[in-house]
Amino acid sequence: MKKIFIALTAAVMALTLCACGGNDSGKTSDASKASTASTASAASTADTDTSKSDTDLKAILEKVKAEVKMPADTSDFNAAKMKRTFGIEEDLMDDFAGLYCTDGLTQDEIVYVKAKNEDAAKKIEEQLQKNWESKYNVIKNYSPEQVKNIESAKVEKNGLYVSLVISADADKIKSIFSEGIK
Repeated sequence: MKKIFIALTAAVMALTLCACGGNDSGKTSDASKASTASTASAASTADTDTSKSDTDLKAILEKVKAEVKMPADTSDFNAAKMKRTFGIEEDLMDDFAGLYCTDGLTQDEIVYVKAKNEDAAKKIEEQLQKNWESKYNVIKNYSPEQVKNIESAKVEKNGLYVSLVISADADKIKSIFSEGIK
């Protein structure tokens, strides 16, 4: 009976995650992701010419993708997905980049945000923390390996930069991020 309940619950979770995916295509090639990231970065720079960022978070994310083996089924966050997943409005962010797993099972997630100001950074930190807690509460009874990755993750704030990294390679990913924002 327990196995049936767990299987049904896992199926419902997978369907829920798929439904939350919106119009994201899920699987994309690395070339397509790089092209999309470059285009989005250029558009972001053009839209925020009043507060240019010396640090390109999308470039840091691309470096992570190049140096760390990521799960096969990932997709990059866009502004709509940031709002839908975390409740973070675009007007709070000076820059952002991130990716999430689309397979419905793997909980890997990288979120980098540069806030517009200190108040925005605090709000972003709170929203990422709420998401972490929600993710942990949903998955804690299902996958010990994934729970371990979530438990070791934490929302980190460094000035206006706020990040959340859920991955077995979190230390390496955090190191790349820290070097990139110096």
